[in-house]
Amino acid sequence: MKTVKPILYMVFGLITLLVFSCLIGNLYTYVHRDDWKSRTTPLPRGTIAILCKNFELEEDHPLCSGEKDVYGPDFYDLIRDTFRPSEEYHSKKDRPATYDDVEKRIGVFKYICESVVYEVSWDRKYFICHYDLRGDGEFLIGILYYYPEMTVFSIATPMGYD
Repeated sequence: MKTVKPILYMVFGLITLLVFSCLIGNLYTYVHRDDWKSRTTPLPRGTIAILCKNFELEEDHPLCSGEKDVYGPDFYDLIRDTFRPSEEYHSKKDRPATYDDVEKRIGVFKYICESVVYEVSWDRKYFICHYDLRGDGEFLIGILYYYPEMTVFSIATPMGYD
């Protein structure tokens, strides 16, 4: 009985330490969640107008209404959901998004496209184009396309929204 108490105290202490560490980690993340805004500025009204038009959003849509500052990352979910980057999102009758689909909507924001790469382990060729909605080089959206099919297979964002 005498040895059980110290073991219980140690287990309780370890659990308390673990819970406290998790809370501190989450608190840090919560407090610093908008720190990225210090590295950029809101999108210009003209950019927002182009995106809202190209994605057929209504004027009263939260991204288009002008009621709040809108940043490039605010459009990430819309871009990812529109182009459905992974094959797992498609049923057999769905057509995957293509390079042309992306170009019609955000091609004006293209920063650079890299050369085609052959990935031996996949036995596939692909290339990546980077898009910068703000034009400041801070938050590029990388869209990867299978080649020669020119279909989207992945979208990479610096915010971890991919």
